[in-house]
Amino acid sequence: MTELTRRTFIIGLCLASAAALAAGKTEATGSLARLKAFLKSTTSARGTFRQTVIDRSGREVSKPSSGYFRFMRPGRFEWTYEKPYVQRIMSDGKTLWIHDPELFQVTEKALEGALPSTPAAILFGERDFEEDWNVTEISDTVLEARPKNPDGSFESVVIEFDARGELAGMELVDTFAQRTTLVFGEIVRERMDPASFRLEIPEGTDVVKSAF
Repeated sequence: MTELTRRTFIIGLCLASAAALAAGKTEATGSLARLKAFLKSTTSARGTFRQTVIDRSGREVSKPSSGYFRFMRPGRFEWTYEKPYVQRIMSDGKTLWIHDPELFQVTEKALEGALPSTPAAILFGERDFEEDWNVTEISDTVLEARPKNPDGSFESVVIEFDARGELAGMELVDTFAQRTTLVFGEIVRERMDPASFRLEIPEGTDVVKSAF
């Protein structure tokens, strides 16, 4: 899996997860019931994120990253890394753009090809996630999902809720045993203009079209 593909997969999951977090407290008591309730409640929100990736030995694969995001389900989002370097990833629901300001470059691809069946489908997809994932409730606040198709790029996804019933964190384990940990904050639900999710490409920036 390339770093670009990994980030695309993670972004889809993060944004969908943020939808759950933005939904706020629910009366559901089990972790699966909480998740299902969240999926019905939020269409758009914004917030901040922190992300770390470690390998099977516990060593950091890259420096911790952080930034902000906003999204409008289904498919529209802006995900901006501010540290350790700047990168913006945006989609209008049909096209995905990855903007690297320091390289004066934008990579453009079809969203459908960039977000295939991945953990993002649990929270961000149109299908019932239980059709593609085996879900186990570890406790009232923690659940684990494993793909029914073993040919995917991820082994498992763990979703944890806090005592108030809000999403507290997530951990993704890929087929190389690398763990991506996600923490969200400052989530605000608000209405957004669909047209605002189209990237305005700065003058002098090269555009590279990608099929992958």
